[in-house]
Amino acid sequence: MKKYNVLIVDDNPGDLASLESILVANDFVVKPVSNGKAALRMLSDESFDLIFMAAGMRGRDSYRSCKAIKSNPDIRYTPVIFVVGNNDLFSVKEIYESGGNDYILKPLVWSEILTKARIHLEIRYSREMSKNMNQILEAKVAQRTIELEDSLIKLGQAKKELELLSIAKSEFLNLISHEIRTPLNGILGSLALIGRYDFSDDVNRYFSLLDKSVKRLEKFSNAILEASTLRLKGSKALIPIDVDLLKVITNARDQCAEKFAEKNIDILIQNEAVNSSIIGDNKYLLKCFTAILDNAYKFSPVGDKVVIKLNNESDGFLSITISDHGKGFSKGAMENIYKPLSNLEAHFDQNTGMGLHLAKLVIDAHSGFITAGNHHQKGAIIEIKIPAKI
Repeated sequence: MKKYNVLIVDDNPGDLASLESILVANDFVVKPVSNGKAALRMLSDESFDLIFMAAGMRGRDSYRSCKAIKSNPDIRYTPVIFVVGNNDLFSVKEIYESGGNDYILKPLVWSEILTKARIHLEIRYSREMSKNMNQILEAKVAQRTIELEDSLIKLGQAKKELELLSIAKSEFLNLISHEIRTPLNGILGSLALIGRYDFSDDVNRYFSLLDKSVKRLEKFSNAILEASTLRLKGSKALIPIDVDLLKVITNARDQCAEKFAEKNIDILIQNEAVNSSIIGDNKYLLKCFTAILDNAYKFSPVGDKVVIKLNNESDGFLSITISDHGKGFSKGAMENIYKPLSNLEAHFDQNTGMGLHLAKLVIDAHSGFITAGNHHQKGAIIEIKIPAKI
């Protein structure tokens, strides 16, 4: 058990000895002094847990000493209990005005002395524990703040590195795409000139294969360039204007009409939307719906139909669904459907592997959503939601 250090200040030797004997008998370490100056010197050299101060010392020494103690930041929280005679009760007001914490009356009663000592010691050390806990908490908060700031700096550096890596990747893809397109332009121009001449059936067959292969490569080059631009810039790659999405979809249908006619597939547009206007990029939206229709074409049986429905949703979105009656999405396809150049067994562009990937990038850039699934009977369905213009 801790032995508390107690200072007694009293110019009456009898009262001093009486109080000292009670405290020592109860395991307090006691230092007695006879005046305020001696008490202040003692307090500057030694740490005390509690002070008993006689109220009736000569020259009001007790009140001046108490004020000096309470004005010193190093010892101001040391409890001061005044010892008051029955005839000095009028001084209680001065006791509290000088900073005294409490008082006891003479004749001294040991139980009162010990009770008040215990109460003020508990108050003092509860305050100190609270102060220490606050200091510990502040230290921990400061440490955690430093750690968080360090983590934020590292995250910022990692973010910059990822951004630089993303830029480098996009620049590399752009470079590859441009390097592919440069010789392609020469090949396409040469093929166009060669196509004016008449050749044998074998030569024409090879020429047709070469023409399709070059156009396929050109399509891939354009798709990867557009996809890398969207991945790098997102919505900043768009040139937003007022767009009637019904007209965009109609244009996409018209562009695909000749190809769909080869398989005798009808494209039906069912417009139930009151408002089909959005803010968007006409060029990218046209590419998006052309890619989705091209997808549906490859997996639709001969003589079938592809249905496009437009509706206004109550949440302010314009809903577009494109459905076909082909074989639908396999489980493996659903897991990789929006990934570029993934498993070509899936229900997406077998020519480039970029169709639905590019479509998703376009819709994401327009703050929309795209989902893919299968009909409960047969066929695939693509659903797009995009904010309608208010």
